[in-house]
Amino acid sequence: MRPRTLLALVPLAFTVLTPGIAAADSPPIYPILPNQYFNGVVNGQTTGATVYTVCPGPSTGQTGHPASGQNLSVAQATAGTTADVGYTGSVGNSVAATPVTSVANNPVVFTVYSQASALPTAWIVPCDGDGLIAFTPLPGSSSAHTDNVKVHYVNIAASPAQ
Repeated sequence: MRPRTLLALVPLAFTVLTPGIAAADSPPIYPILPNQYFNGVVNGQTTGATVYTVCPGPSTGQTGHPASGQNLSVAQATAGTTADVGYTGSVGNSVAATPVTSVANNPVVFTVYSQASALPTAWIVPCDGDGLIAFTPLPGSSSAHTDNVKVHYVNIAASPAQ
């Protein structure tokens, strides 16, 4: 092969390899199936997550909305870690996340593990204080178990200026 032809093929080789490299960096996608243990994940945490809210005025005892830029996901629990996790039960093939409040909020439904979804800014949650976000298997069954993730709500509008 002539050197000129070889030099012309080098950029083409990198173009062909680049998509394969990018795909190798992506985490594998696994569907949520029956009889699996899982963790709810809020802003990258399985417990003790901070959820920032935007509430005007005094926020103690008030409700408001989560700030944008936050996320939720579901992680498959590793073998042997079955304490304080959820379980899809005999028929569960998805998990619904919703805050545990006295107000009905539309759930975020997950059908695969490790795929983040935006924490809805339309949810109505406490402006500050401690709470829970429930990750509930769907459809439910007698063997299914919800994972309640402990969260701490922080009103960014009431935070001191930095």
